[in-house]
Amino acid sequence: MTQEDDLARVKNRVWFYEFDLPDGTVTVTDVPAHVRPIHGSRRDKLRQVLERHVPDARDLVAYDFASHEGYYSLELARHFRAVRGYEIRRDSLEAAQLVTNLLQVSNVEYLQADLQTMAYDPSQTADFLLLYGLIYHLENPVHTLRLASQMTRKHILIETQVFPYDLTGLIEDGFFTNQRRIEGVFGVAPDYSWGREGGSTDLALVPSLNALLFLMRGFGFTTIEVLPREPGDYEQFARGTRVVVYGRKDA
Repeated sequence: MTQEDDLARVKNRVWFYEFDLPDGTVTVTDVPAHVRPIHGSRRDKLRQVLERHVPDARDLVAYDFASHEGYYSLELARHFRAVRGYEIRRDSLEAAQLVTNLLQVSNVEYLQADLQTMAYDPSQTADFLLLYGLIYHLENPVHTLRLASQMTRKHILIETQVFPYDLTGLIEDGFFTNQRRIEGVFGVAPDYSWGREGGSTDLALVPSLNALLFLMRGFGFTTIEVLPREPGDYEQFARGTRVVVYGRKDA
């Protein structure tokens, strides 16, 4: 199949992301105009983190959890030696491969996986792991966070909606004199496994920020940074209902 054929197939598809195409046009998207700026905000924060924390990226390997149509996998490919995207939906995988072929990017591969059930394989590890836009769609986010932590040797970058309140306190455990500390909460919400951007089940547990940070510390990240809000950020980042968190395992 020729590049012209691939271009025609890309143009005939409705996308979630706006990809810049070789003929100077962009892909057609059905995402409302007022929502699209989130993609640029996410990309810019990824670039900032790589510049500050991963100066040797060109020699390293990156994984992209929930790689969707490959938008951030292709961004990672500009910085890393090799990239692997993990995605559950066959349609999204096919779209990602199509646009990757069209753009002639050769250092990205895509694998199908349900990240809520996938088992850890020590042979599948990377230096940097991107976890964008997934946690708040998962019924079992703790498994996926643990898996991501196991599969990255050093760096992780997480983007997620968060439960709007950081709750702490004590809860009884078996008898009123036995108390355990609450390190955050998860809000139970319906999800949409039938939708293009939904999780693999119809339930989701959305973490509070302190719950996410507690889990990251427990999973071995010793340096953790919640990226600050900046002028021009997407409105959810500006209001703190969505966050980007960088973590690093320090030897």
